[in-house]
Amino acid sequence: MAGQGQAQEAQEAVERYGLCGDAGIARQLEATHAAFQVKAGDRLYALRQFNAYTKAEDLRTQFLLGRSMQDAGLRTPLPVRAPDGEPFVEVQARLWSLFPWCHGRPGRAGSIEDLAVLTSVQGAWVECCERLRSGSRWDDIVRSAERPRQRKGWAWVVPLDRVPAFAREHTVIERARAEAPAGPHRTPFLQLLPEVEAAIGEFDGLLEEHGVCDLPHVVTHGDFWASNIRISGSEVVVLDLDCFSFEPRIADFARAANWYHRERSAAENAHLFERFQERARLGAEEAEALPLMMCAHDLYYAVGHVLLFLSEEDPAAQSRLVQSIQSEARAAQRYRHESATVLRTFLSGA
Repeated sequence: MAGQGQAQEAQEAVERYGLCGDAGIARQLEATHAAFQVKAGDRLYALRQFNAYTKAEDLRTQFLLGRSMQDAGLRTPLPVRAPDGEPFVEVQARLWSLFPWCHGRPGRAGSIEDLAVLTSVQGAWVECCERLRSGSRWDDIVRSAERPRQRKGWAWVVPLDRVPAFAREHTVIERARAEAPAGPHRTPFLQLLPEVEAAIGEFDGLLEEHGVCDLPHVVTHGDFWASNIRISGSEVVVLDLDCFSFEPRIADFARAANWYHRERSAAENAHLFERFQERARLGAEEAEALPLMMCAHDLYYAVGHVLLFLSEEDPAAQSRLVQSIQSEARAAQRYRHESATVLRTFLSGA
């Protein structure tokens, strides 16, 4: 739950918007960062705080991206403009945004029906981006989406086809060897680093071999899970554009598929890909990059969890991270062993 200071900060953010009526915090919302329902007269809003790494220019790009997607035919809530015209206010050096209240229930990751809705909307996102390519806003959005951005101390927004380049440019392995904290799990952590380093190097070769840099790229959502859509009858709204990136068009589908594909039957996975393809209409080479992007998602977490370990002192948490890295560092091996099966599973109806 939010502390008293956070609630006071949220109320100050509300007041800076100058809403009509007696505007105030109605209740706290469950979210990664502080979030509240706001009531102003007979209107409801959602107020959210962004973490310390979020920059004002990123929120401006989110607003531009959201507005562009709406113009292209995809529903996503746009932040309310503050009196100075910005889609945020700053309180105590933290940025807050206010959104119109979004009715509907969140998608359920365990429901095949909701996953079908999710993958259909992922395809619609690709379709909308193609409509935006010739628009005046596209180049500005792409410029912001191309660069890696820090989300937390360990988590960055990194295009899946640039994870190896990111790891090299930020000297992740070298830092890990130099800064690994003391504790019972330091040695197992250090012993894992050569495997992570090898996977990074091998993925460079795989990305080049499959010509991933030459595939059509779009501005992806970057966090397209069932929990980030709201479903109300036939209406679907896409939430949380924080992790927008510039990647191959299969990337959003690949991230979600990487979590659910082992839990669904082959027929269900093929159906989900069909729902995606109804709108996305990817070419054969793009579709065949699916298992590589799924494994690149594992590599992204291996690199991120290496960075997270550097600031973790709790032995139990360190142990969990070592186990995660051990699994995620097998990304290249997994690709070699599973790519054909993944393609048969998802593309059987293509």
